Amino acid sequence: MSFRYLLFVCALFTAGLPALWADLASPVIVQTLPDQIIARAGSAQTLNLGSYIQNPNVTGTAVRLFCQLGNLSSGNIDIALTDSQTPLTVANFLTYLNGGAYTNTIIHRSVPGFIIQGGEYYFPSFDSLSYTPMLAAVQNEPGVSNVAGTIAMAKVSGNVNSATNQWFINLVDNSSNLDNQNGGFTAFGHILGNGLNVANAIAALPYYNGTNIAPDWDTIPLTSNVIDDGNHGFLMTSFVTVSMTVVPGVTYTATSGNTSLLTVGVSGNTLSVTPSATNVGTTNITVTATDIESNQLQTSFNVTVLDTYSAWAATINFANSTVAAETANPNGDGLLNLAEYAFGGNPLVAQAVPGAPKAESGGGVTFYSKQLSALSYAVYESPDLVNWTLIWQSSNGFSNAAVAGYSPNVVSGFDAVTVRDPSGGYTPIRFWRVKVSRTL
Repeated sequence: MSFRYLLFVCALFTAGLPALWADLASPVIVQTLPDQIIARAGSAQTLNLGSYIQNPNVTGTAVRLFCQLGNLSSGNIDIALTDSQTPLTVANFLTYLNGGAYTNTIIHRSVPGFIIQGGEYYFPSFDSLSYTPMLAAVQNEPGVSNVAGTIAMAKVSGNVNSATNQWFINLVDNSSNLDNQNGGFTAFGHILGNGLNVANAIAALPYYNGTNIAPDWDTIPLTSNVIDDGNHGFLMTSFVTVSMTVVPGVTYTATSGNTSLLTVGVSGNTLSVTPSATNVGTTNITVTATDIESNQLQTSFNVTVLDTYSAWAATINFANSTVAAETANPNGDGLLNLAEYAFGGNPLVAQAVPGAPKAESGGGVTFYSKQLSALSYAVYESPDLVNWTLIWQSSNGFSNAAVAGYSPNVVSGFDAVTVRDPSGGYTPIRFWRVKVSRTL
């Protein structure tokens, strides 16, 4: 290319114009993260963090425009697209973006106090400038107002449904003009954070008349009026280039308060919680949410890792799955496997189980309750072995009036509990039954 210089037209910058599309505080908790109970040695549990912490400014797709102002500076313009309001336009825009057409595209039109425009040309290589491949025109979807800080599709004058690959950013409130002209220009997203400052910085660059090169380069912004690299190619560093990528509205990280009890990982919106194979207890998980503009929010919730029959059974040398069943009684002592587990017995050895229920001479029953286990204990009494009345259950807690005695850690991993009928009257003779159920 022999033409190396462009005629300087003017440089006008309107500073401090605020976006009329106001951002909301972000991120926000839309639901409190619930405390969790998981099984020791169990499979990882997952939680969709996006259901609990969100960016109210991004209800659809978010894109980041990395803007390189030649060798001068660079900055990001983050945009939340209006997927639900302008689905066809957003889909068209993302087709170009995901196909690479908006990588090293240039801003070819700058009108300070009005718009900056791009999408028609791109650099497939450092010194080669080409037209962006054009797809079929998209149907017009007016409705979102062309206020300051919005992105909209350019189109051919007099042709309502002619938008293809060119887009523009409204530097000011252009709604009175562009919302009605030519059927209304489709605005399909709004700038987040301080991105409008970057757009205005582009508009502050000197712009030139290059219509002898391209017919619509009448106000092309450049960082230098030398655009020829001296080797019959374009000098990319003289142009304002824009490369786009889809970005999440919120990213998440998480930490475990006790990694010996559980570990955590995050993939996208999904939190995975993996329990210890050996330990039980309660710890907290702290979640940090960072929105597209680097605003952060932290919240936490508790996770309790409980022992389970399945985890316990896996440590016992059962001969086969039949004798490992919770209803089996391989040692023939009359206690089923689930009861052996609940009261601290050995299912393979016929011997007395210290924690098995024992009637008290003064009335009531004493038994062992397994700590941090996925078990529920319920105590019933009967005068005749036919009619049974519930006296106490685990959910009542150990401070309940029916608990006549409570000794924590009487042996490792077990508490001793004595339950009596709080109404008294232990004659005639009462019969007692302790029922154990799995909760996991």
